[in-house]
Amino acid sequence: MIEHEAGDLTCTVEAETPMVELQRRLADRGQMLALDPPGHELTVGEVFDRALFGPRAHRYGRPRDLVLGLRARLPAGAEIRAGGKVVKNVAGYDLPKLFTGACGRLGTVLELTLRLHPLPAETCTLVTSPCDPAVFEPLAPACVDYRWPDDRLLVRFESPVARRLAEAAAQVAGGELIDDDEPVWTRQRELQAGLHLHRCPPSACPMRADELRSQGAEAVVGRWARGWLFADVPAPERQLSPLEQRVIDRFNA
Repeated sequence: MIEHEAGDLTCTVEAETPMVELQRRLADRGQMLALDPPGHELTVGEVFDRALFGPRAHRYGRPRDLVLGLRARLPAGAEIRAGGKVVKNVAGYDLPKLFTGACGRLGTVLELTLRLHPLPAETCTLVTSPCDPAVFEPLAPACVDYRWPDDRLLVRFESPVARRLAEAAAQVAGGELIDDDEPVWTRQRELQAGLHLHRCPPSACPMRADELRSQGAEAVVGRWARGWLFADVPAPERQLSPLEQRVIDRFNA
């Protein structure tokens, strides 16, 4: 870690830093990078280059929502800096977001400045049957995840009053409460590993999950309220828009 501004909830880190090491260092100061993709060997650079994310994306967003600035090497060899070191930064084009998920097409990410969050004081998870995730939104859950073949919904709360929030959610949807819930989410992340991302409108998640099962999917997990489902069925290849292709061509020129 190059720089950690704990008071501003930001840090600057080399892209080669292992995610587990970064999270360990941040946890010593009561903070975290709110990204939890599967994979113990991932580096910070890989997570942002491939735009990887896990269950916490429901509340905290995906990598592009947490990157503030970067230093990168372009294909021609020149190094650039883009973005800044504060959360409110609107100067110029948002190249950090453009590089996030580009899979190296625009260049090699060398250094990242990231937005952080406090570690949760308490967690509690409700395990219930699939239902409309909108019923949980007034309670501000951190994760709302689906899992097949269990056909269950996992709703996690991260707050000093997480247990009380989970109890309120159980009154609406029923189900079982789990206080010591980290093993539940470790398994959920492990189930996501190696699966293909299928995007759909959030309201279409139940229908899309049914379609994936009808196509022979033996595993489906994902962000039920956000329209991001992972399955062991190949996803249609995403086509670049004309604007995206022009940007890539210009960077590679």
